[in-house]
Amino acid sequence: LAQMSEMDLNFETVKKISLSACLECHTTGSHSIDTPEKLLEHKGDVLDSVHNKTMPPKSSGYANLNECQTKILETWIEDRTQNRSTVSKVKDIAACVGAKPPEAKPKTDFATLELSYENLKREILAPKCLSCHATDSPGYQYALDDLERMIGNELILATADESPLYQVTIPGRVKYFMPPKKSGLQPLTPEETDYLKRWIEAGAKP
Repeated sequence: LAQMSEMDLNFETVKKISLSACLECHTTGSHSIDTPEKLLEHKGDVLDSVHNKTMPPKSSGYANLNECQTKILETWIEDRTQNRSTVSKVKDIAACVGAKPPEAKPKTDFATLELSYENLKREILAPKCLSCHATDSPGYQYALDDLERMIGNELILATADESPLYQVTIPGRVKYFMPPKKSGLQPLTPEETDYLKRWIEAGAKP
């Protein structure tokens, strides 16, 4: 707690305290906020989402930003927008006095996680796919945020080995490996690809 209060109010602090959940998804594509310039470019949408409590989405498993996290984000944006620096430490923000650092998301046990689309979307698709492959993103023709659309577009077939959604996650299986290296996103882990395969072959349940 003391360590957090002594942190300088800079972009790295904003990322660590206020945007840690957001950056699970928004590190690439048109909604990226992983640099100061990109965050300022999207500041209106970001603040609206935070104030309306629509981000992080409930499906992500993260809680909404608390008052301290929100004030850090607001203060940094306001200081940058007004070209001023009136707050130098987190402890100088009244809402952060005595506030606890954000809790890290527990590591997911994919071996025991219930097989469902909602779990797949929250644990795998959101952090590694939806920044590009969502209804409102550049890859909307291969949108993965709607199960019925995925099935209709034949991204999911009878078996995992037949399914393009699974094939693109296995190196060397098809021409276009996902997520691509240029995205900066990490490939699916063996545990994640195994979960995807088992979900498909269990009937791709909602």
